[in-house]
Order: sequence, then structure tokens, then C-alpha cells
Amino acid sequence: MAAPASRARSGIPGLAMAAVLLLTFPSCTRPAGAPTFDHAQADTDIQGMERAWAEVAVSGNPSVVERILADDFLGVSPDGTQYTKQQFIDDTKAHPLGFASNEVNDIQVRFEGNVAIAQGRETFTRKDGVKGRFVWTDILVLRNGHWEIVAAQDTMVPATEGPAATALFHGESPATVTGQPPAAAGEAPATTDDKAGIDKTRNAYIEAWKAADVDRMAGLYTENAVVMYPNLPAVEGRAAIVAYFKGFFAEFPKNEFQLTSSEIEVAGPWAFDRGAYRWKGFPKAGGEPLEDSGKYLVVLQRQPDGEWRVARDSDNSDRPLAQSARGTK
Repeated sequence: MAAPASRARSGIPGLAMAAVLLLTFPSCTRPAGAPTFDHAQADTDIQGMERAWAEVAVSGNPSVVERILADDFLGVSPDGTQYTKQQFIDDTKAHPLGFASNEVNDIQVRFEGNVAIAQGRETFTRKDGVKGRFVWTDILVLRNGHWEIVAAQDTMVPATEGPAATALFHGESPATVTGQPPAAAGEAPATTDDKAGIDKTRNAYIEAWKAADVDRMAGLYTENAVVMYPNLPAVEGRAAIVAYFKGFFAEFPKNEFQLTSSEIEVAGPWAFDRGAYRWKGFPKAGGEPLEDSGKYLVVLQRQPDGEWRVARDSDNSDRPLAQSARGTK
């Protein structure tokens, strides 16, 4: 993730840099008998680490970096300069709060044994008003049961530009590169702004859920939205959705909630977002918290104001016994 002025992610194509880094760090290779791990949880943990690093650009808090970067970390900035963990910490302390905002647009994580390759994009605004985007690749290694970022490469691009992949993947259409289908005749093609808008809606939904804010959550659904949760009749219409979540948050006023997107497809004014969720609810009546994790599929509709709203919302658990315990009121 991108942070203070010196950390502005480099210009080497991500896959090539990943290969170089894997060769550079012998400890990244997976030895025989290496421990297994929960890939879904690892994906969630790594995405959390990357988002925390992105926030350092705004908070100027170096303690996050001290926690998530390995002691042998080596990064490459956009101008090709290498920097260490300590150099990044020192720069953060010397130049804090250089960014007014830094929003994570998307993160994709892949695993090769006990090595993870995380790639993503961020949109930032500096305090001086300059806007831009970071595109980055990070390499993480599982050590003693914890993921550490051992290497990073960054590149900085303008805040607005054509499809970023066209310069790297000649002969492929922007839709193929971004995972979006070609637009139908007479239909505007999907843009990177579509995906950023969907990410924005998902992040707002997560925050509303954690805050048990029914009104804010309901505002993220369309008027005729339908929520389809396990072992319950469909909840149809925004008014019914409000009533449902009022009952739910009355039962569970405190919640931990995560959504990790793995696929987004856009077709005109419609899109779907597929991924994984994790939930832990703390009953108002007391007792042990309840937990669940599983998959979700959400259909979104672009509104006249350009915002994306949830039109259909469904999920199913990876823990069959948990289904009967979640959201029954």
C-alpha cells in the first residue's frame, strides 16, 4: 500500500517484479512439510494489512508499518530507489500527513505455498491538492504463523487515464483485461470508475454493518431490493429490509464483519460482486458470540446519480451448523 511521499510504488510490471522477488528471497520457497493455513482467512488478513498500510498515508502512524513489514523488507519506489523498513519508518516520521486521502480501489491476493502475492490500486489526494493513483505488487511470507510483507514495488499513474492495462497487454481489449464483458451495442463500456464505485458501496456496507447503522445500510439498497439469507423467507423492498436489520441489530448490537471481493463483472447499468464474508455477533442477551463465514453474491444497479446500489443480496455459509444461528430474528 502507498504511504508517505517517498513510498510511491514503482514502474516494473507486477508479474515480472513478482518473479524477481521470489528469486531474491530464498526464504519464500515452500519447504517440504510446510504448515497449511486457511486461505480464506489469510486473504482477509492480508487485505486488512494492505488497507492498514494505505491508511498510513493519511494518519502518518508508523506503528502500522513496524507491525506488518518484515525486518528484512525491501521496497522499490517509482523512481527505482530501493528502501528498507527502517527507511520507510524514518520517512513517515519526517513527513507525516502528506496525504488528505488515500482510498483502496481493489486488492487481489494469490498464494504459492507459504508465499502470497498481493496486487492492488489506490486513489490518493495530497494535501497540496495533487491527485493520482498507486498501482502496486507486494510479496508476503508466512513466518511463525504470521504474514509479513517482505517486498513491495510501486508505480504512480495519473488520477484519470485510459484503461491501465492497454500498455502492458497489447491485443487485449480493456474489457478482457479488467474482467468485464464487452459492452452491448449502444451500451457504454464499463470503466475503472464502475469498479471503484462498487468497492465504495461494499466498504460503506461493511462500515454500516459494524456500526449497526440501519438507516445507512438501508440507503445502500435499491427501493425494490431483495435480501435472500439462508433458512429465511426473502426480504423484499427497502422498508422490509429496514425492519429486518432493526430486529437483527437489536439481537446483535455489536458485530465484527468482513467482506472480501474475489470477482466483479459489469454489464451496462448492472453488475455482480462475488466474494467471501466473515461475521461475529455479540448477543445483547450475553453469552458467547456467534460466528459464521461463507460466500456471497450481490447484484448491483447503477443509479441515475452514478452511485451503485444493491438490488439483490444473497449468501450461504461454509459452516452448515451456523446457518440456523445467524439472522433468525
